[in-house]
Amino acid sequence: MNRIMTEDKDGFIKLTANEYRQFDMWIAENNEELYQNKIAYETRWAKDQFFYVKLLDESVITFNDIPLDKE
Repeated sequence: MNRIMTEDKDGFIKLTANEYRQFDMWIAENNEELYQNKIAYETRWAKDQFFYVKLLDESVITFNDIPLDKE
């Protein structure tokens, strides 16, 4: 089940703990590609228990390319 990703005013995507785990696993598996394309990300954790993640360059990879739910 894919849910629609929406950005906040600062460009961060709100992720649940499970979605963030999936994001983190994807990063670990694809870190060489991210490094080669000079793509960084920023993560924030808020008191509302959600993670807020922002890709700093979406010209090569976007959040739509990253599976965030278990299939």
